[in-house]
Amino acid sequence: MEHLSAPAKRSPEPPLFIGRNRPEREVLIGMVFFLATLALFFGTQSIVMLQQAWQLLPELIGQPFDGSLLKDNAVRVGLAQLAFHGDVVALAALWSGVVGLAALWAGTRLWKHDGGFRQLLGLYLPSAKQLFLWVGVFLALAAGIETLGHFFTRFTTDYMARVLGSTTNMTLLVLGVGVVAPVFEEFLLRGLFYGALRHALDPHQSIALTAGIFALMHLQYNWPVMLLILPLGALFGYARYYSGSLLLPILLHMLNNLAGVFFGA
Repeated sequence: MEHLSAPAKRSPEPPLFIGRNRPEREVLIGMVFFLATLALFFGTQSIVMLQQAWQLLPELIGQPFDGSLLKDNAVRVGLAQLAFHGDVVALAALWSGVVGLAALWAGTRLWKHDGGFRQLLGLYLPSAKQLFLWVGVFLALAAGIETLGHFFTRFTTDYMARVLGSTTNMTLLVLGVGVVAPVFEEFLLRGLFYGALRHALDPHQSIALTAGIFALMHLQYNWPVMLLILPLGALFGYARYYSGSLLLPILLHMLNNLAGVFFGA
């Protein structure tokens, strides 16, 4: 039996600001902001894709914008190919990330205007110990995933190879895919989504749900690769929890994406 004078075990996270509302209501508010930001993110990506389609696809160049043209089979094939075009991918990631991040920041400030903004998003610096620990864990997991892909080809993808083979602006690709996309995704998932869930759920449940959404956001990959994204999302989530900082999963996510950009992994 634990001695009554023993100190209670502290969570590595600062306590979330609950406010006057019930925890369930806080979760609901957070989900509304999350879904609105996600819709804006995908909407911006779609607009960029269409704008690029009218500039790059021979069937659409010089044509006035008409949604009925998208029903043409040649146009549909062209749009599918643009999803792997490096410049289009970079622009879509850049603009959707910037627009989504601005909306998320504004919405979260509106929601937590009376406090709890930093706690919700985890806007704290991680300790040096946590930094080195989680970078090491990330490198070990990355090595394991690479080894698995070496022996089982179903766990590999040529997506980044195709993106790299078609890009004409490496700087834009690094900025969009390697920097902006990880920052936005971490603010959205390990920031807003995870922070909202933590009003009512324990950290393990919150991390599991966040990792699942993270995998579903990467539909450009086949399902075996998406399965490998799950432990990566869990790693980012536990790094957020144990460090109390969103900056750490942002760094790990950037390392992962930049490795893909420079090495086609």
